[in-house]
Amino acid sequence: MPPTPMRFQDRTEAGRLLAERLAASSLPSPLVVAGIPRGGVLVAQPVAARLGAPLAVVHARKLTLDPASGMALGAVGEDDEVFINSAVAPSLNLNPGVLDAALARARAGIRRQREIYRARPIAEFLPGHTVVLVDDGLSTGLTMRAAVAYVRRLGVEAVYVATPCASSGAARRFRDEADGFVSLVVDPWFVAVRSYYNWYPSISDQEVAAVLGQMAEAVHTLSD
Repeated sequence: MPPTPMRFQDRTEAGRLLAERLAASSLPSPLVVAGIPRGGVLVAQPVAARLGAPLAVVHARKLTLDPASGMALGAVGEDDEVFINSAVAPSLNLNPGVLDAALARARAGIRRQREIYRARPIAEFLPGHTVVLVDDGLSTGLTMRAAVAYVRRLGVEAVYVATPCASSGAARRFRDEADGFVSLVVDPWFVAVRSYYNWYPSISDQEVAAVLGQMAEAVHTLSD
């Protein structure tokens, strides 16, 4: 029987614990923390606050069969680079129209979030900064792969992937693909991200925008 995994109270607690682990690491400076919407931004907020780094957003979205489906066909990054889930998509014998529709939904979602968040683009920090990319959990890691590849193309100095929980497969991948990888839990019996949280509510884009606004205001106040 699989052991009972570590559980976090919510994304904020997970972010605080992750922040302490990262603070004990020797991260290169200057540093920027970037969350992947939506849940990754809530985890990234206490990380950025603890590390004294600005909080940015890297947009990456799953490609799914339909809006209600949890099956990831792949992911698309902020500059339209597409990753296909080689473990799933080939077996579905998808016609081009299905993938085109999935891409259209994902691109529309990224555009909408950019308009609502009005966050400082990660591109404004690069090249010249180390980026800590944060998500609230990594199952397949497809969206994180898209985010890592995007900041690489922007000329990031170094990219670290940080998350409260990850599957063993995702952990192996990012230990190879990132300059550093930190996860508080790596579980070979990983089922779903929500399994590692006592409280894992859906998050609206308006909630994410509020978090980003609070961080921006805090940085402005400190600089005055």
